[in-house]
Amino acid sequence: MKNIFRKGRLWLPLCVIPAIMLACHGDGKKNGNNKNGKDSGQVTTTVDVPALSTEAYVAGIISRRADIARQLPGIKAAAAADLYHALALYTDTALAAISGNETSWLDEYANYYSDEQKAVVPPAKAALRIKLLATAGIEPWNIGEGYTELRTEPAFYTGLFKSSLPADYNSFLQLQADEDTVLYSADAGLVISFNQVGKRVLNWEKFLDTYPGSIFTAAARELYAGYTLDYLFGEDNTPAFDRHEDLSSLYPENKQEYLSFVQQHGDTRTGTVVKRFLQQVSTGITYGELRHDIQNTIGILCAGEVSLAPVQPDFHAAAIEKLTAPVYDTVPSTIDIAEGASEKINRKLDSIMYFQQDGQLYCVAIFTNSGSSGGAPVSGWVDVWAFRKTADRWQTASYLLNAGGGGMYGNSGYFHKLVNMGAHTTGIVISGGITHMGSSVSWDDMIAFTGEELRPVMNIVTDDSYDGGTGNSKCRNCKWLLQPAAGRENYDLVIISGSCLRGNTPLKRILVPYSKSGYQVPEEFMDKGI
Repeated sequence: MKNIFRKGRLWLPLCVIPAIMLACHGDGKKNGNNKNGKDSGQVTTTVDVPALSTEAYVAGIISRRADIARQLPGIKAAAAADLYHALALYTDTALAAISGNETSWLDEYANYYSDEQKAVVPPAKAALRIKLLATAGIEPWNIGEGYTELRTEPAFYTGLFKSSLPADYNSFLQLQADEDTVLYSADAGLVISFNQVGKRVLNWEKFLDTYPGSIFTAAARELYAGYTLDYLFGEDNTPAFDRHEDLSSLYPENKQEYLSFVQQHGDTRTGTVVKRFLQQVSTGITYGELRHDIQNTIGILCAGEVSLAPVQPDFHAAAIEKLTAPVYDTVPSTIDIAEGASEKINRKLDSIMYFQQDGQLYCVAIFTNSGSSGGAPVSGWVDVWAFRKTADRWQTASYLLNAGGGGMYGNSGYFHKLVNMGAHTTGIVISGGITHMGSSVSWDDMIAFTGEELRPVMNIVTDDSYDGGTGNSKCRNCKWLLQPAAGRENYDLVIISGSCLRGNTPLKRILVPYSKSGYQVPEEFMDKGI
């Protein structure tokens, strides 16, 4: 499977160390086909994995798989899902720890390749370690540029659970298994053909259409978006364009591939994206503008993002700064820090977006605020402004200072995206994060714009890790999305928490309805650890 999680905008490195304390909360009896998306039970799992030997981890995986195999005959799908989550959590954690144990030969694995035998030929000692890992279904996987990672064999889960799991689990894991039989990319280039990438895109679109309420929805959306961008733009060493500065340099074979795709699959969501791509290529926009436009198109069709309106020439940065000046002229330009000292705040207009809501044209502007020296403990933040166009005049509709984002050491955070929260509400998502004293945390804030008013409705920690420098660490991650709520204006919030060690292993799905005060995010997803 494509490891898009290496490419994303992440604050946190993956923890690959011999000793892990993984603090996660697993779910109880739940079914990915559950129409309302609610949990049907709850099991809290706290996993504490000591610095065991590779042999101990291998034995642990083997024994767990054998125990599951004994329980599967005649089991209900929801109960099988519980077994899958427990095994996946243990296996992900064990893989991270085993990788730390086996670095001596893993770091050299790519160098064991024999030109004469056209295969990797490890020395006897490494071969014994590889043979040991194989007994637990673990194998080394050369990912290019001299790097090798340990992973479970493609059929690790599908071969064990077969058809015992809920339908969405079976489908997701089978797609993973099929994709993992070949290397997707290496050395910053695609290994498979563009045509094969297109087939993967269609597979994930079908999954999302078939199982919209699945616990795997967030992961599937990320995979779909990542594959679609690679299909249309390629990677650094296998680009779709000969020259980024010239969109007319789209390779003829790529153009023919896309035209064929539209002819065969023009009625799919991906067909709409490919049509848009082909249309925009000839409009004279830049490569960066094209990529941004396609990302927005994917987000609209796949992830509930807001359709952006064209840039409005009559309302540019200078006009925005003129409207905001009366407020900012009254705001202190410094912030107090420890022991009576102060820090100058640098404010910058960072992002401008235009969109329609209730038939009215609006603009949202994001200002970042950061300490001039970036020293501790000054925190940065993001201000959000909304403007409306009435007749031929732009006016301030609402503003919210210190709306969210931020972090320590002057980190201001950044604008992330606009999402639909309901027929008459737009969500403005901004992100922030910290790295301090062994802690690495990132979070999202969402500001609702409705009735020409801005107000905060959500704060959620998306990644949280701690490394105390003593060999023990803890980590947690979660993804979130919004889904329409029957009979209600505002969408429900869906939180999917999972293993922080391997991004595609969701463990728990929580539904949070919208209330007058916003989304009541459980405390476990709000703790920044400092």
